[in-house]
Amino acid sequence: MGRSPGTPPPSVSQPAIAGWREADSAGRVPQPRDGHWMAGDTNGRVILFGGKGAGSRYFNDTWTYTPATSTWTELTPAGTLPPGRFGHGLVHDPADHRILLFGGVATTGLANDLWAYDLTINSWTPVEPAGVRPPARLYPSMAYDPATRKAVVFGGWTGNSEFADTWVYDPAANRWSEVHSAGGPHARWGSSMVYDAATGTMILFGGLFGSYDGSSRLNDTWEYDPTTGTWKNLSPVRSPSTRGYASMVYDSATDKVILFGGFAGSDGLLGDTWEYDHTANTWNRLIPGPADPPRRDFSAAVYDPRADTTILFGGLTGNAGNVDGTLLNDTWRRP
Repeated sequence: MGRSPGTPPPSVSQPAIAGWREADSAGRVPQPRDGHWMAGDTNGRVILFGGKGAGSRYFNDTWTYTPATSTWTELTPAGTLPPGRFGHGLVHDPADHRILLFGGVATTGLANDLWAYDLTINSWTPVEPAGVRPPARLYPSMAYDPATRKAVVFGGWTGNSEFADTWVYDPAANRWSEVHSAGGPHARWGSSMVYDAATGTMILFGGLFGSYDGSSRLNDTWEYDPTTGTWKNLSPVRSPSTRGYASMVYDSATDKVILFGGFAGSDGLLGDTWEYDHTANTWNRLIPGPADPPRRDFSAAVYDPRADTTILFGGLTGNAGNVDGTLLNDTWRRP
């Protein structure tokens, strides 16, 4: 059971500097893209799959980033590759030494397929779960719980309507199951969700609902307890502004959740960095550094505990929100 957030202290210390720096990546890097996803592995690498590039090209390439050498490497996996896609979910399953991929918009259409990338033998394999499966969707929130060894998916979008459902995938049983929890989050897509190792829970923030242009946005913070299958609205003392498509990681060295950027509807794209303290139940905006990443959405981020660093890659930037933006393939780190 996750701990309940406490009362904030009488005085709050000065927020830290965001501390981003652009990585000087050696050699080739992935092509500019958005809507991709990344996951860490236990060997000090970051795995990237897919995304959408120029001319609405749907990528199905697999890359690794090694923080120790600041190097990107394109892999040539064996097996059947997943169809190119964007807006999918991607998590690391350390128990089985795999990366799990779910859903998104693929070259074959709106997807609810499940794929596994075997880190040991460098091979993709389609997974055929028994029983019922989540309906097809893009921009779901997805995280993995190492305690129960299960992956959790919340929400998502069909392009016309949003979901408020919670699904759990059990690799041992190779089966999806829907969790029915009263009082859960509002239907949404493009929210951010991470596993909080200190509490054994998942933290979900923000997202979009309603119209396609993102005029209906959220900035609520929720906690999902995988052991009980229940959601709790944390109602923090303060919160970032409403947004979707933000990048979020859990920093195990500081026991904080880090949020960057996102899409703010008519207010355009964001480039702010926030830190969530679960103990004090408050978000604090970090002081902008001298060289933070440009504002963006649809980027991907992952925290690497070995290097004690957050890796941020790619996304979309521009002055007009998600219209006529510029695709990115820059790599950033903090600290």
